Amino acid sequence: MTLSRSKIYPVCRIRTAASSQGVFSLLRITIYLLYKEVFMTQETNDVTVSDDVNLRSARILVHCKKLMMVMVMLLSCFFLSIPSGTYQAPQSVLSISRVVGPFPVPQMQAAADPFPFPEGLRPQVDFWKKIFSEYSRNQVVIHDSRYLDVIYEVVDTSKARPPGQRDNPVKAAREKYKQLLENLPWDTPQKMSKEERRIYSLFKNIPESPIFKKEDAENRVRSQRGHVESFKTGLTRSGKYLDTIKQIFAKYNLPEGLTYLPMIESGFDPLAVSHAGAAGIWQFMRRTGKHYHLTISDFADERRDPFLSSYAAARLLKDNYNELKSWPLAITAYNHGAKGLKRAVKQLGTSNIADIVRGYDGPRFEFASRNFYAEFLAALELGTQHAKYFGEIEFNEPLEVSQVKLPDYIAAETLEKYLEIPADDIRNLNPALNPSVFRPGKFIPKEYQLNVLRKHRNVLALKYEAIPVALRYDYIPPKKKHRVRKGQTLSEIARAHNSSMKAFMKLNGIRNPQRIRSGQLLKVPGEYISLDGGRVSQIESRSPLSSKRDQGGKGIRNPQHIRSGQWLKVPGEYVSLDGGRVSQFESRLPLFLKTKHRVRKGQTLMKIAKLYNTSAKAIVKFNAISNPQRIRAGQLLKIPEG
Repeated sequence: MTLSRSKIYPVCRIRTAASSQGVFSLLRITIYLLYKEVFMTQETNDVTVSDDVNLRSARILVHCKKLMMVMVMLLSCFFLSIPSGTYQAPQSVLSISRVVGPFPVPQMQAAADPFPFPEGLRPQVDFWKKIFSEYSRNQVVIHDSRYLDVIYEVVDTSKARPPGQRDNPVKAAREKYKQLLENLPWDTPQKMSKEERRIYSLFKNIPESPIFKKEDAENRVRSQRGHVESFKTGLTRSGKYLDTIKQIFAKYNLPEGLTYLPMIESGFDPLAVSHAGAAGIWQFMRRTGKHYHLTISDFADERRDPFLSSYAAARLLKDNYNELKSWPLAITAYNHGAKGLKRAVKQLGTSNIADIVRGYDGPRFEFASRNFYAEFLAALELGTQHAKYFGEIEFNEPLEVSQVKLPDYIAAETLEKYLEIPADDIRNLNPALNPSVFRPGKFIPKEYQLNVLRKHRNVLALKYEAIPVALRYDYIPPKKKHRVRKGQTLSEIARAHNSSMKAFMKLNGIRNPQRIRSGQLLKVPGEYISLDGGRVSQIESRSPLSSKRDQGGKGIRNPQHIRSGQWLKVPGEYVSLDGGRVSQFESRLPLFLKTKHRVRKGQTLMKIAKLYNTSAKAIVKFNAISNPQRIRAGQLLKIPEG
């Protein structure tokens, strides 16, 4: 049995706010009115004193009764306004639950979903769920690009082509349906063939858009390859980054669901690059990345850093939301741009994403932009309910990293040696670093935020101090310039400054090294100086020889197929100033002047080379001799070392 005061006292409707303060206020007003009535009311002159006393006594008695009645009513209302108990006694246990007063209390509304699912977008969301969770990479869906629930055919590219079919089966299917739709008699279904009626029936229950007509369907035939394998791979890969990205987004008070956006952008692949040049898991374009303070240089591209780029993505999404006041619009703006979405809202007079997708036909608002929010909703559902759609997913271990700012320019092999970190680990933890910095003679830049495993951070900081100063460098930017003289080539100028032609071209923006002119002023590349004063010129990077490089560089495809009598080039080597040998490099390294030789009559380059224990080719290269048969007596030749 349930007892509730709300059923016993249905009369009074005073809220809890009318508490003791209201009761005492009413009591004071009542006492004042009683005093005024009893003591301040003037009587007529024909009343005697005794009558006057009796009359006042009667009045006092009447008003006291009135006051008691008012007090009873007020106290009743006061106690009824206090939250009461609802009692249930199913057995011998008394269960109490709170009920607020004798009046109905409105239920608190749940927080609004930041990512609403408009019914108008259901066909698009269902389509992308199938693309991500059902269709494999060997299945290509032929469909209408506007009405995604119109699917003409699913082509299986893994099957063998029929005899005599040369065309790509996907291309052939697209052309087939374009032709069928072009000749389809939309107004006379009774004249249609069986295949035409099948296609016609696909549009039967579709509400036609004022912009996208059914009759224009031949212009909207599109193919979409399945992504079930890549989506599952992306989910597996997301385990590395998702926890950290959620923490980053929480700092900006962003909805957690936004962290699944990389699933439709890159599949959480830091090295992903689009055909338009967008890079990283968040697919930032170069200009946008720089706008959000991501460094993009010859050394590194922070768009590829999954954590630094996540901070930038959080700021971009927050800016979009502050400008558009709607998460569906802010997410679509991530692909289309906030200005474009503002134009759509202004033109249609609505901020409903379904209405914009259905009715906006603005510039660049094409298939990718129209479907971006629907793709996100599909990826969010599949990502948060992955067990339902994919079964058990084995996620990668979360990557817990810390950043260590490098105080110097330093070679990757130096870090590998002294910090005892394999070079592959440095690459994997720092996808932002360009591959060139791992080549010999190149450096990881100063002040670069190097990602290291969090558990190793303190140890690595101590180990870094043990690196000799001779292996830690600073960069001296270019200061001097070179004026091109008549007849000089870029390669000669580069050798004269102990640099490389490539470095000169990059620094001076030269596209064609043959197009420099006499009198042109060129910047001379700077140089790296070790902290103990040693200099390393900025020469072109060179990689150590491997058996694979030997084979490719020397034209040997199969190392088992060398023949007797075949001439092979012997790799040269670097020798340190104390005579220690470093590692083998190709002999096409920069040549350094050893001495000069005046050509005597009858001498050939071969004879001169033997005199100095070098090669004729080295002399030809060092002296920029175009024809080695045309040296003359009296000519002064520079002789390279080695």
